[in-house]
Amino acid sequence: MKKPILQKALLLLTAATLVTACGRQRGFTLQGEVPEVWEGKSVVLYAVDGGRNEAIDSTRVADGRFRLEGELAAPRRCRGVIYLDPNDRTSRRTRVTFDVLLDSTQVTVRCDTRGREPHFTLTGGASQEALQEFRRELAPLNDEYGRLFDRYVPTFYHQSDRRGGIELARRLTQLDTQILRRKIDYITCHPASGVSLSLLGEVLDHPAAPARDTLSTLFEGLVPTLRTSAPGRRLEERIRTKRMLVGEPLPDFPVTDSQGAQHRLTELLRPGCVTLVEVWASWCSPCRDDIPYLREAYARYHDAGFDIVGISIDTKRDDWMQALAQEKMPWRQFNDAARESFRAFETGSVPTSILVDDRGRILRLDARGGWLGAELESRYEQQPK
Repeated sequence: MKKPILQKALLLLTAATLVTACGRQRGFTLQGEVPEVWEGKSVVLYAVDGGRNEAIDSTRVADGRFRLEGELAAPRRCRGVIYLDPNDRTSRRTRVTFDVLLDSTQVTVRCDTRGREPHFTLTGGASQEALQEFRRELAPLNDEYGRLFDRYVPTFYHQSDRRGGIELARRLTQLDTQILRRKIDYITCHPASGVSLSLLGEVLDHPAAPARDTLSTLFEGLVPTLRTSAPGRRLEERIRTKRMLVGEPLPDFPVTDSQGAQHRLTELLRPGCVTLVEVWASWCSPCRDDIPYLREAYARYHDAGFDIVGISIDTKRDDWMQALAQEKMPWRQFNDAARESFRAFETGSVPTSILVDDRGRILRLDARGGWLGAELESRYEQQPK
């Protein structure tokens, strides 16, 4: 980790480190200042890092203010929700939210509604200030990533500049790796910080997350108070059971071909081939946008050992068959109307693109577009078609 992060975060972390390492924390206070038009609205504070939303405290806005209090055994990642409609707590349009990393210190939340969306500014709180400082240190990398990604989409898809898109994907991967490395360094250097527990969850969810052994080592390096907290126990279980990690075997589940015959996914992986498992749907525009490049990649690298297995989650067979007729994809196609792929691949959306090696182990998650192109060029650059 770069020295500025260590120097700037050290003082901010001292209070949080002491209370975390010494056992149960004192109570926290979360004070809010919001527009008076929200007078009387309900405010609920949830802990969101233990596997479910756990209500910690609630109150109502009075004179443009609210106050939430409680006790936490360790720093917790929380979400404050202000419900604008007492009869509708489910719609996103009728609630506003803010996230906060709470410990035993006081945090003040101020809301500005002059923009298109309410904007919350948080001050105070040792863990929250340390997290914000870390985010500020990462901002140049994140900003550069955003600028490059804004160039990538039109380059690769709209201009069909595959070469330019692949090079941008390579640069984006480099930046992404730097960001991931900075988070891992922070966790290693701050084992008693609630920030580290929160960042470890982000590392685990990253498509390029390190191997399970490395994740376990990072977790075991945290102080006992964090490991035994509710989010700590949840994170330990997720590290133990997570299937979608680079190097892990591809999860298996049943799929059906166009004739109605059932197959197991892992039986469809051809020996000696690197295979892209592409989960898609006829109604998914990003899925359909990827197909032209998949046809190009398949034509270029199939004879060299690259294969694709397409899995549609369409529930209506006619929609699936119509899309197959329109797209004329030369690789094998199967259907997963029961959406077993969502459970197996730990996702809830399409497209899901997974590249696996000739042993059926995951090589890359989110293997789409320029990222897939970069992987295939690196592997087959000596033998393109």
